[in-house]
Amino acid sequence: MVALSIELPEELAAASLDVARGLGVSKSELIRRALEHEIAQAPAAAERRTMAEDLRAMACDPVARRFAQDLDAALGELLPPELEAWWSA
Repeated sequence: MVALSIELPEELAAASLDVARGLGVSKSELIRRALEHEIAQAPAAAERRTMAEDLRAMACDPVARRFAQDLDAALGELLPPELEAWWSA
């Protein structure tokens, strides 16, 4: 393992010690777990940010807005009745 030295605000250091004791692990183990969690979540967070940026751009695009309006209207229409009953065979 590689040793790292970090500086934490006193409140965060105290809180991390309390949580580590509550979990029955060392502060190092708690921080390792927290870092692993954040690294695992980073790709999903980046994807959410990209999606939000894309949605904001689409909201300003008149072509995209018209497409969304047309899609919304179409989704409100009733489907024709199913005469074949393919799902019950």
